[in-house]
Amino acid sequence: MITKYILSIACLIIFKISFSQEDYTIKMNMKIEGLPTEYAAFGEQETVTYLKGEKSKIEVSSMMENQITLFDGKEQTFTNDLMGNKMGYKISKEELESSDKKKKGNVKPTIDYSNEKQNIAGFECNKAIITSINKDKKENKIIVWVTDKINVNSTITKKISGKRSFDLGDLKGYPLKVEMESNQNGMEIKILIIATEINTKPIDDSVFQINTDGFSMMSYSEYMEKLKSMQGGR
Repeated sequence: MITKYILSIACLIIFKISFSQEDYTIKMNMKIEGLPTEYAAFGEQETVTYLKGEKSKIEVSSMMENQITLFDGKEQTFTNDLMGNKMGYKISKEELESSDKKKKGNVKPTIDYSNEKQNIAGFECNKAIITSINKDKKENKIIVWVTDKINVNSTITKKISGKRSFDLGDLKGYPLKVEMESNQNGMEIKILIIATEINTKPIDDSVFQINTDGFSMMSYSEYMEKLKSMQGGR
């Protein structure tokens, strides 16, 4: 089903654990082109990312769901309100790092940097093409536009999260634009994620809070199993 495919494409979660030398509020839009007319509105998402020191918070909103991912320096908390079905999980920094280490044996994607430049939300970005091989031995390519002017470091692998995750490997810089194509059941899809506004004003600590009232909270592994069953075990 189309809706399952849309659910599998989450926002651009660039950092699971972030360390920012400045405060950043980054707004991004995602649009999926090529969807049938009746599903077109579901292919749009808005994302706001807050970065302050070790703390990060990512808010994703669309017609179908609202997600919040919060890292407070010690623990990551995630909530997802999918048309009234409210679930979430908590996972410690140590568990996140352990999970990342298990992936170290995977072949890292190759990254080809270009001299081609774009100005995105006031930041000069360079083009890079990332190529990886998925579990079906098929080649995947993603185009990213990255800036070295946003001073954020990551201790966890950068990736586009979701069922069809795409590892950004050792990409240098912060991606402000992502372009990728996918084929879903014979349907060609184009995905564009782009930053629309970047603010460096100080962020109040109260922003880095999350309300889990009314959500069914579980462990990360339990959440992934639940999500898998909701998507038909695929």
